[in-house]
Amino acid sequence: MFCVKLAGVLVAVEARYAFTERLCADYIIDASPSECAFAVSATPEEIAAENDEGAFSPAYCESLALYRKICTRMLEYDAFLFHAAVISYGGRGFAFAAKSGTGKSTHIAQWMRAVSDNVAVVNGDKPIGRWQSGEGFAADACGDRPSGAFVAYGTPYNGKEGWGQNASVPLRAVCFIERCQPGEPDCLSRLEDDREIVARIMNQVLLPKDPVLALRQLELLDRLVGNVPFYVLRCTPTPAAFDAAFRMALCDNESESLRFKEGSKHED
Repeated sequence: MFCVKLAGVLVAVEARYAFTERLCADYIIDASPSECAFAVSATPEEIAAENDEGAFSPAYCESLALYRKICTRMLEYDAFLFHAAVISYGGRGFAFAAKSGTGKSTHIAQWMRAVSDNVAVVNGDKPIGRWQSGEGFAADACGDRPSGAFVAYGTPYNGKEGWGQNASVPLRAVCFIERCQPGEPDCLSRLEDDREIVARIMNQVLLPKDPVLALRQLELLDRLVGNVPFYVLRCTPTPAAFDAAFRMALCDNESESLRFKEGSKHED
């Protein structure tokens, strides 16, 4: 058994295979299981359930089963899995979520090429978002929301590219990437409808079967929607698409006047 620190929470991990311990090497800390908030392990049945296509090794499937359990328990600590790529630019976090094959990795690669000295990939695939409250976080101007902010944390589970690090960054905005049609200009627009935001974000989170934890997940999503602006970037994976997202990063995206609905045309 070994102990890791994920999103500020100590977790004891019991693994049958060495793969998970190697995967978590950058997150392992010198602590005893008794010091951890909780412990996880996976049964043979839970490991097999992660291999529905029959293409993966038991060691890899165990790592997935363990992370599923970790992320489910994280809800007890105001934290949850968010399927997205998170970058840090100027000390602010920007999350990009997309369906497989849409160009999320290509988009992140453009960030890395264009502003490599100022951007870092916190996690390329499965970060953890956690609500942090207390001193140092601004209170809501209307006084009807708790003071605090969502912080995105790197995890060992960072996608096939291996982009990520043991770091954290306050989450400033979330952007859903969609592939536009041929001839359609790239377009970045602010999402204003909370119902549409929730419908989109539900595809990016892990909803537990336990009704108490499922309710907690929904409460955290409601808080996320109320505290972080959301956007849709319809684009092709080109430098012009990067330009649109970069404008989002540079602007004060809490302003109601931020609307990029005209898009930008470009030549391939």
